[in-house]
Amino acid sequence: MARASIGGIIPALALLFLTACSGLWLDCYWRSEKYVLLAVDAKSQMSLSLDMGGGSALGLVGPTVFAIGSDAKYIVVKQHPARNSFATEFDRSVTDYYIVERSQSPDFQARQKLVSGHFSEAQYADLTKKLSLPPFTKTFADLE
Repeated sequence: MARASIGGIIPALALLFLTACSGLWLDCYWRSEKYVLLAVDAKSQMSLSLDMGGGSALGLVGPTVFAIGSDAKYIVVKQHPARNSFATEFDRSVTDYYIVERSQSPDFQARQKLVSGHFSEAQYADLTKKLSLPPFTKTFADLE
């Protein structure tokens, strides 16, 4: 009986995962519209990207993203900078903050221009008050 229950749970979880991340990205950890949080080979490579369709994505905020939040107007990101080009190592002693103003433009460069940062914690706190930025709702403790 336990085997039947597990057999039903696994496909349901897989369906939920594929629905949330559009099915094309097996390494997708968050998605909103065409914005996706991806880690291709290792979680340390976690980046906010734009899903260009057909299995292609272009990076907006590079690794290592460890927290994200969003509302209808903004996506906010906390990131530790990568120490090497493969992002297999990152600097936990530094935290950078980014603000992405949402857009419906199909053009990557137009959306890329709406990425602001990197900000310090103090700068980000000031901007949070001025812009009414959303809270961080998803944090990856193992990357924090």
